[in-house]
Amino acid sequence: MIIQAIRSFEGYEDFIAELAADPASSDPHFTFDKDNLYRSTERQDEFAFVVLENGEPAGLFVWLVLPDDRYIEMIVGLTKKEEAFAAMLLHMENTYPGFQMDFVLNPSNAAISRPLALRGAAFEPEQQKMIHNGSVPGVPTDCVELLSEKWARQYCELHNKETYWTAERILANRDSFRVLLAVAEGRVQGYLDVTSCHDVNEIYDLFVKPEAAKQGYEAALLAKAVELNRPHQLMVVVDADAEAEIQLYTAAGFSRMEGQNSIAASYRAETV
Repeated sequence: MIIQAIRSFEGYEDFIAELAADPASSDPHFTFDKDNLYRSTERQDEFAFVVLENGEPAGLFVWLVLPDDRYIEMIVGLTKKEEAFAAMLLHMENTYPGFQMDFVLNPSNAAISRPLALRGAAFEPEQQKMIHNGSVPGVPTDCVELLSEKWARQYCELHNKETYWTAERILANRDSFRVLLAVAEGRVQGYLDVTSCHDVNEIYDLFVKPEAAKQGYEAALLAKAVELNRPHQLMVVVDADAEAEIQLYTAAGFSRMEGQNSIAASYRAETV
């Protein structure tokens, strides 16, 4: 296998079309937005590679690399061959030893999941992608505020710590994120983190204190997020078997995107 960095996808159109049309090898990020592949060469921190076998493409990959954070994310992975992905992983491990590596993959693509399993990657539950239909839910949103310095400490204390996008990272990237807070009696009862700089923005985290659950805060946060996101689209991924969460988003106007389920995986690169 030969690995080459590329600056164009010209000449790989047939390979891309073949894999994208196969439910067992399609990539969820590419299926959702083809620009995740085609515009990657325009973005500063993203790098595209082709894996060649006997001169023919066996894999196309796009990686986000953040050296200061020692972090790598596979943005797109298109391959049917386990050997191609294993070769690509080995290249990244040797180039970025010790980096945290994150993946979002097609649950049916064993060519990607098997090499990750062999490296001891941690797999999260299968995820269901949902997209908003455009209407704003008719629920009161008086309790919802945009994040301000007044609430920053409470937001950080409440925020999920077991995630890459911690409260501190969100605050350091305010140009890319919008943070909504549910506030009652001078206390932050919950929060919603959502991107704000794309044509299709994504809800990254929605959390309400257990003691404040079922008081309408989740619905209010979602309704305000939909309102402020207009005229752009809004999407979210949830655990595929989390029926209560799926019902919450369905009530807020989200619909399941069939055929776009995904699994997240992660491990720390080591030189092999």
